Amino acid sequence: MTPRRTSRRRLLAGLGSAAASALAGCSGLPVGDESGPDQPPVSLATDDIGPVAWPESPFPVAVPGSLADAHEARARALLDEVPTEPSIPNEAVAADLGSDRERAASGIDRAVDDPWPLGALAAWRRRRERAATVRGAYRAATGDGDAAAAAERRQAVRADLRAFEADVTYRARSTREAVLAYDPVESLLADAERHVRPTPAYPDDPVGEPFRAGKAVGHVETARATLDDATGLREAYLAERSGTTARWTDVAAAAEALGGSARRTRGAVRESLSGVPSGDDLQDTVARELLRETVWIVESRIDDIDGAMDRGAYATAVVAAGRALAAIEARRAAGEAIRDGAYREPVTRASVRATADRARAAVADIEEAEAPRLAAAFGRPALDRIRYASDLVEDGYGSVVRVRALLVHAVLLARSAPAAATFVDERL
Repeated sequence: MTPRRTSRRRLLAGLGSAAASALAGCSGLPVGDESGPDQPPVSLATDDIGPVAWPESPFPVAVPGSLADAHEARARALLDEVPTEPSIPNEAVAADLGSDRERAASGIDRAVDDPWPLGALAAWRRRRERAATVRGAYRAATGDGDAAAAAERRQAVRADLRAFEADVTYRARSTREAVLAYDPVESLLADAERHVRPTPAYPDDPVGEPFRAGKAVGHVETARATLDDATGLREAYLAERSGTTARWTDVAAAAEALGGSARRTRGAVRESLSGVPSGDDLQDTVARELLRETVWIVESRIDDIDGAMDRGAYATAVVAAGRALAAIEARRAAGEAIRDGAYREPVTRASVRATADRARAAVADIEEAEAPRLAAAFGRPALDRIRYASDLVEDGYGSVVRVRALLVHAVLLARSAPAAATFVDERL
């Protein structure tokens, strides 16, 4: 048995025990200046972190390219209605509109580099929103703003959103696929709900407040685009799967049970780490950053479970529970290592590179999991931390201590994801 499989089985056993007992770019410049006096200056480049090969997307079928194509076509059509040099009496407004249009057009022409199709769709929705915001501001500034039309469109999106929500019964081929297929759908519905609210409200004087009018129009446009994506994803899944049945009861029950498992496991791990040094004893070390990071993400994931359960978004709650279990195991591993004196040495370029190598290896192992798509969904926070660390280096912001802590956390999260996926899959 390999060391990785031994570790994975230990984690799975640990999760099961806790749950069972509870249930019955490359600048080469120093990165920021936040390190303490014991940390010598270290120059990092994005090559020190390097690219990461993402696992296959958790969504169980191919995402239609037509969804992104629709966003691009709509964004371009909206900008086509705005001249490159708007003729508006207020020269300041005209100049700002021209700049906004140029940035929106430039964004549309940039390649989308998100490794997962759902991330690419999110990028296109943002570009569509910017285009709609520019067009809305232009129409308001030229006296063509229409508060009644904006309100009518908002009401139409809201009605369609309510009808869609009432029809979500988690039709799927299996409970596992119900979770994977409807988690992103529910997330999109939550986003649509936020954007369809009349905030900011369309101004009473759109000519005097054109940019506020533009933002109001942009939010409604995003609500429609987001709901269209939710509809498209559900249709894409059902078109590829025959013999689907409603899985509402099974998914809801799994969400309730797994949420309880995550909370009890958090309590057990918190008690087992009672002897870990406090943050004040770890000043200016990776250990302190890692301790703060791991504690924060566990609480954040528990909050995600609660929020999803409150909305009745049970597929999202299952994914949040899986991520919480992975985060709790990462918290346990980090805490035990810190208690044993780890992560207190000064950061070097070599240590950052070595940690990045381990992060890439841990991410690669996700595809070898017994439930690889669930593992990918639960491992997404690890990928986000690697990306964030790379962004900090590219922007020259933060500190090398922070960068290495993020990478260590990514390693621990990615290593925890496969066993968390197995644990959750057995309960689905």
